[in-house]
Amino acid sequence: MTVVLGVDTLSYHCRLAEGEIPLEDVMREVADLGAAFVQFNAVHVRGRPRAGLEALRALAADLGLEITLSGDVVGRAGSGDTVGSGVARIREWAQLAEAIGSPFVRVSSGFYRNELMAFPDRIVAEQRYVTETLRRAVDEVPGDGRILLENHSDFTAEEYVEIIEGVGGDRVGVFLDLINPISALQDPLPVVRTLAPLAPAGHAKDFRIESRYVEDRFHRRGFDVQWCYPGEGVADLASLMGVLTSTHSDPGRAEPYRLSVEGLDNHPGVADQRERLATSLAFLGSFLPAGAVR
Repeated sequence: MTVVLGVDTLSYHCRLAEGEIPLEDVMREVADLGAAFVQFNAVHVRGRPRAGLEALRALAADLGLEITLSGDVVGRAGSGDTVGSGVARIREWAQLAEAIGSPFVRVSSGFYRNELMAFPDRIVAEQRYVTETLRRAVDEVPGDGRILLENHSDFTAEEYVEIIEGVGGDRVGVFLDLINPISALQDPLPVVRTLAPLAPAGHAKDFRIESRYVEDRFHRRGFDVQWCYPGEGVADLASLMGVLTSTHSDPGRAEPYRLSVEGLDNHPGVADQRERLATSLAFLGSFLPAGAVR
């Protein structure tokens, strides 16, 4: 079993933020859905004392769940962030990952490519900032947990390869979101082919296109891209999952590839996660070898 499926707590973010559901109940629901792991977003465990983190870890063990951790942005050169502040953020998340037993911490840059497309020099500056921050983090952040940089609608696949090669070593890799390339106006399939060998984990979601017409519907003003759960949109997830399973098909791998559902389409007061996640996990599981969901 080389690819396992989990759920990112971002799928419950609005309900968690509003206090409508405790994180412990999210964990129980995720386990009941048959997922192999739950990925905590750091904001959802921020401020919990050590004893509280240990209690979450114990509950996960009782439920048969692994825990992984998603940190936040390392900073943005264009906003005046320093490499030192980026390293400090990674250090904090690495400590949290160790406390909850996560084998890695996912991080990201602090910009979206569509905001800087007219300023290629600024994109270069962001790439330089992220590379140097990760390079210093490898040297200065204690522990052996991996640091995974998400393709967060920012750099191209080629730029990600340059970042990983620029950092060097085995501690830093890619956290591969299968669908984020479309935010950078890229076809996801070649991006996933390029980055899958560098990624031990990632996100799965889907997207739909919503047209915005003029009042008499004679023509469109444009269209919006909206995230949705895997299987609810138009993404060619069959092909994308095929790349993952072929890239990570070695039965001798020490670690499975951890793919978490990122259900960004969630709302306060709407408890639809169980049904939608169950459908999405079954959908993604249909592309895996028998028995590979858990």
